[in-house]
Amino acid sequence: MNGWKVVRTVGTEEEASLVAGFLQSRGVAANIESLLFHQEPVNFGRLGEVRVLVNGADEERARAVLEELPAGGAELPEDAEPPAGDGEETPE
Repeated sequence: MNGWKVVRTVGTEEEASLVAGFLQSRGVAANIESLLFHQEPVNFGRLGEVRVLVNGADEERARAVLEELPAGGAELPEDAEPPAGDGEETPE
């Protein structure tokens, strides 16, 4: 991936897919490079990284776009209503 720059490092492939999708929705091409080591149940340092990469020419724009993301992910405001369910109550 010559010419690609890392703009975000996360811990899961799912989170990397969300970040890459967010960038792509803003017109920035993004790729994912997973260093996850799947043979063991735990992550070992850098073997647990998943990187989101963009073309070097888009690095500055991608970092600006990523500034739009909330720090802890998408959190609901305290006064937000929960999403409507299917009307069924869950058993206790």
